[in-house]
Order: sequence, then C-alpha cells, then structure tokens
Amino acid sequence: MKKAVLLVCFGNRNIEEQIEKLITTLKQKFDYNIYICFTSKFFKKNSKYDIDKIFNTLYVKKYDEILCLPMFILDGIEYNNFLAYVNNYKNNFKKVKIAKPLLYDDNDFNFIYNFIKNNYKENLIYICHGTDCENNYKYEKLFNMFKNENIFFSNLESYPYIEDTIKILKEKNINKIYLKPFLLFSGKHIKQDISIYIKNKIIENNIKVELDLKPLLQYDEIINIFLNHLIEGIKGKEI
Repeated sequence: MKKAVLLVCFGNRNIEEQIEKLITTLKQKFDYNIYICFTSKFFKKNSKYDIDKIFNTLYVKKYDEILCLPMFILDGIEYNNFLAYVNNYKNNFKKVKIAKPLLYDDNDFNFIYNFIKNNYKENLIYICHGTDCENNYKYEKLFNMFKNENIFFSNLESYPYIEDTIKILKEKNINKIYLKPFLLFSGKHIKQDISIYIKNKIIENNIKVELDLKPLLQYDEIINIFLNHLIEGIKGKEI
C-alpha cells in the first residue's frame, strides 16, 4: 500500500527551512513519503504547496493511504478549514487519517507544562496567536496552569492582549521580562509583532525586555509531541 504523510500548514515563505528539522526526524522514524500543503488563501495562491494541488498530486500518484499531521497549535479555525478540504478529497483514497494538533487533550497540556517549566526563565512572557473561535478556552486552560507562577501569556488576536499582561507585570513590580513566542513557525508575528511592536510596548512601560525568538517547532520536545500524535494517528480510525 502506497502511503504519504501530509504536513498541513497555514503557510510560510520559508517553509522548507522551518520544517526541515521535523522532516528529518520523520524520515528517520517512518517509511512514508512526506508532502507539505498550505491552507491559507494568501499563501497557497500560486504556490506549489496549494492544498488542492497537493491532494491532486497524491491522487495522480495513486497513493492509497494519507496520514494528515496538522501543524497547528490547536483545533481552531484553520484546523476546521482543513477538515473541509479533507472531506472534499477523502473519497479519492482508500484511507485518510488525521492526527491531532499540538494542544488537544490533557496529556498534551501536561507535556507542554513540563516543556515550559524546563525552559523556564524568571518573569517570562509567552506570546500566543489566540483565536476568536470557541476553542480559545484551550489557551485559557494553558494560561491557568501557570497562574501562581511568574510565567505569563498574551495573545496577538484575543484576550489577554499585551496591554492586559503589562498591567499584571506593573502590579507585581516586575521590571524585566523574557519574551518568547508560543508559535510553531517564524514569520510576521515573530519578526514584526513580537520583536518590534510588543517589545516596544513593554519598554514604553519601563520594563526591560530580553528576546528569545526561537519558534516552537525548533525544539525537540515539541517535535516529539507531533511524532506521538502521528503514531496515534497511524493507529487511529480513518475518516
């Protein structure tokens, strides 16, 4: 049976470089051909990674089983958009299976909790994407796991925004923080929103900032979560 792993991404201009570490690990562990696709209308336009093009390529090359690995933090808007694509194409293959995104069940939250604690620096802020879909509660769940520690979180596109977190820092008389992205890939959000806008917003409030802009997918621990999800997906039910 001819099998492929499909790495499902929102989109990124430097995707080969950003996902190289993951692909190298996958090739060492699994005997599957690996493909990448984009779900974002902006990124997939005129791209060889357009999700429609990739599904058609898999069909033309007569793949039997497709295992999809969503490269998303949680099962939010982009994840649901991807499911719609799968429903359009699933009948072209004998089997299509979907693994879990990064934060899905309690085991994932516990793993991420330990990951953050092991990479802990005093007075740390993680910047997350945030979402206005119903699953934003998963971000809140993660944040609440650290409510009694000097590890803080802000979202780019939902509450709590950086202004909300700055208020907490000032109430605690914190005058220096470490700023890190809770994002899988390095792109506009890291290079502009975090390293410029958010950093400057914090500095304006007389709080010193030290940046660590390494995205999550460059950590072995995060790759291992996705590997475990892939293994679970292989054993799981087809859709």
